Amino acid sequence: MALSVLGIACSPRRNGNTTRLLLESIKDAHTEGHQAELIYLTDLKINPCQGCGACSTKGICVIRDDILILQDKLVNCNRLIIAAPIYFMGINSQTKTMIDRMQTFWARKYLLNQTLVKPAGPERRGLFISTAGTMLPNVFECAERSIKTFFHMLDIQYSKACLYSGIDQAGDIEKSPEAFLEVHRATRSLLIS
Repeated sequence: MALSVLGIACSPRRNGNTTRLLLESIKDAHTEGHQAELIYLTDLKINPCQGCGACSTKGICVIRDDILILQDKLVNCNRLIIAAPIYFMGINSQTKTMIDRMQTFWARKYLLNQTLVKPAGPERRGLFISTAGTMLPNVFECAERSIKTFFHMLDIQYSKACLYSGIDQAGDIEKSPEAFLEVHRATRSLLIS
């Protein structure tokens, strides 16, 4: 059965390290016969959450921008791959803005007791790909916690993380062929239904 795979490139660098790894995942999904879509977060106009609380009453955000397009894709995919770099020991601002705008989903699920995804279909699973310039041992801790929470709210099982430290400049990931091999393995495992 063909899966719907959504990859979100969250780096502000169009050809950044996390995006290069994500492109390999998307290529693998296509090769395996799945429907795979890549979205560059920087191509979307997404404003930050204003904390107004309007979504808590009706589950609808008052900000009219491209988040609605992304939300529709998020509830309809079977597999989700988030590729985001680490900035200042956490996810970068583009990723954080996207996650903050999912407050409408949180309100629907936990305040309004609405179902976000259709109950039929394969189990939803996700993969997190990230790189960081620093080699500190806990550099991915904050980001991973945010992504796990994001996946949980979307009823997506957090399957694996492919995390690479000491990767700072654009293209540095090319010096780590083992990273590409690990991402290939993680993607193939993710695509098993």
